[in-house]
Amino acid sequence: MESHDHEQLVPLDGSRRSFLGVLLGLASTFVGVLLAIPVLRYIFYPVTASAEDSNWVEVGSLASVSDVQTPLRRTLDLKQRDGWLETASQTNCLHHQGGWPAQSVVRYCTHLGCTVPWDPGRNEFVCPCHGGTYSADGTHISGPPRRSLDSLETKVTGGNLMVKYQYFRPDVPTKR
Repeated sequence: MESHDHEQLVPLDGSRRSFLGVLLGLASTFVGVLLAIPVLRYIFYPVTASAEDSNWVEVGSLASVSDVQTPLRRTLDLKQRDGWLETASQTNCLHHQGGWPAQSVVRYCTHLGCTVPWDPGRNEFVCPCHGGTYSADGTHISGPPRRSLDSLETKVTGGNLMVKYQYFRPDVPTKR
C-alpha cells in the first residue's frame, strides 16, 4: 500500500484577508482625517475667529499734544481684521488736554454719524447736519444727539500718546 503523505490544502477562511482589509480601511481613514483637519480649519476659520478691532494707534508724541488749548485733529491709520479680510482705513479723532489723563474723542456726531468740525468762533463742535453742539471735551450741549461725543481709551507708551479706536453705534442713548 502506498501511503500518500498528501497535505491537504486548507482553503483560506477569509479571516486573514478580513483583518488586512480592516487594517487598510483604518489606516486610510486615519490618513484622510489627518489631511482633512487643516482643510476644515481653513474653511471654518472665518466662522470661528472673532473680528479684531484695531489695536492701539499712535496720536503723537506726548510733548506735541500736552499744551493743546483747543481740540487737536489727528488722523489715525487703522487696521481691522475679520476672518481673512484685513481692512486698512483712516479716521480722525480729536484730542483735548483738559487735564490728565489725556482725552481723545471720536469726531463723529452721536446722532447720525456726521463728521463734526470744531468752530473756533463759537468755541465748540457744531454738527453741520442737524445742529448738535458739543463742548471742547465732547460733552453734549444742545441739539438732537442724545449723548456726548464718544471718548476713546488712551495710554502713554514710550513718550507717545496712544488711543484704542472703536466704532460706536449712532443714535442710541448709551455708548455701544
